[in-house]
Amino acid sequence: MLRTLPLNTENLYLRKFEEGDIQAAFDNWMSDKNVSEFLTWNTHKNVNETRRIINSWILYYKNGTMDWCITLRPDLVPVGSITAVQDFPEKQYCEIGYCIAERCWNKGYMSEAIKAVVSYIFSSTDYMWIQARYDSENEASGKCLRKCKFRKVGEVTGKNKNGKERQYVIMRIDRP
Repeated sequence: MLRTLPLNTENLYLRKFEEGDIQAAFDNWMSDKNVSEFLTWNTHKNVNETRRIINSWILYYKNGTMDWCITLRPDLVPVGSITAVQDFPEKQYCEIGYCIAERCWNKGYMSEAIKAVVSYIFSSTDYMWIQARYDSENEASGKCLRKCKFRKVGEVTGKNKNGKERQYVIMRIDRP
């Protein structure tokens, strides 16, 4: 069951990851500490870490995962990812996670990608809502979600990847 179908937007082409994306993913965002600062995973120290994660995503596409490689038009070089990091079809919702190369920040690309994925999920599943969360200190992520019509539904305290207690804002968009 393939659920990661190609998505086209004005500036982006979202598609499945391929082995040929490994070096670009490492170079463009996975090795950047600024990109990974608020994420659940640590900055990749070498391309082998990136190879392991991308190969696992490729392997799990057959199980119906939704993991898109964000490429920037016109050259289609990989610049980020957007994923249903938690998927609960039985509860009719999923939670998305996303990141993009620092050189692409503040250009509207991530909002464009989120809108495309939200539209796809609502048109191809029976999900009633989509959730996302962000570290309260990462206001750029919150701004992006609000731009995409997500609304705040709560806050939760939890430990980050380094074991430090953090405040996370939970956002949600409901099926139109």
